Amino acid sequence: MIQANEFRVDTTGPQLPRRGALYGAGEDARTGYAGGVFEKTYLGPVIGVVESGAFRYRGESGETLAIPGTILFGNAGEGFQCAHLDAAGNRRSIVAFSPGLLDEAAEDAGLSRGRFPAPAAPPGPGSLTMQAAIRRLARSRETHEDVLLGLLADAFGTARRSDPSPSDRETRRILESARFLEARYREPHNLAELAAAAGLSRFHFLRRFRALTGVSPHQYVIALRLRAAARRLEDSAAPVTAIALEEGFNDISHFNRLFRRAFVMSPVKWRRQRRP
Repeated sequence: MIQANEFRVDTTGPQLPRRGALYGAGEDARTGYAGGVFEKTYLGPVIGVVESGAFRYRGESGETLAIPGTILFGNAGEGFQCAHLDAAGNRRSIVAFSPGLLDEAAEDAGLSRGRFPAPAAPPGPGSLTMQAAIRRLARSRETHEDVLLGLLADAFGTARRSDPSPSDRETRRILESARFLEARYREPHNLAELAAAAGLSRFHFLRRFRALTGVSPHQYVIALRLRAAARRLEDSAAPVTAIALEEGFNDISHFNRLFRRAFVMSPVKWRRQRRP
């Protein structure tokens, strides 16, 4: 059984670094030898992408040849087997999350069970979005709830190419959420609370918000904070660090990185170019 705040790949494996309450993520490396086989049991639901190595992977729903780019799915309590094809072993980027979140994703997709129906997705163009999401979650020390929910939606096929148009009621609720974020962008926000206030599931809320605004709620808030910080850099003599903290950023290096990405220059240079 999964303990509180515990995220592991398998029942005997090490804990993955926690990224908030919903998931843990990191890298899992296995040494091996040609013909070597090991059998394990997943502790909770897991999605991983093979970064290096080649091995035969067998889960309860089937088997596949796992090579770099292959995405592997694991369910809570599911036994799995890996048979190495060479002595190099393998390395995977891994995301482990709570069974309750998988149930929620399955329900949103119209499925009766919160379990992955297939053992893997091949390393083709169709899985590139999922590969990128897994790597981002595994390598970032920050929590990216919207990326995780998007990954699960893709895994269950709920990121539909032709979603029905939002109803007037849904549109109104999303616009109300956007206005709420505009008024309180400096504060931390929880996706579950935003979705509940709109009367939608987290997955449905995220999908509708993106469809109507072009970005996730998190990206929307970051843009609001950056815009406000840029204005203050022009109008105020306050230190850059003070402005960043007051506008909702809690890490100055993170603020500098985001500012450079958005404005193609540092906050200091931005201020210098725009103040007499």
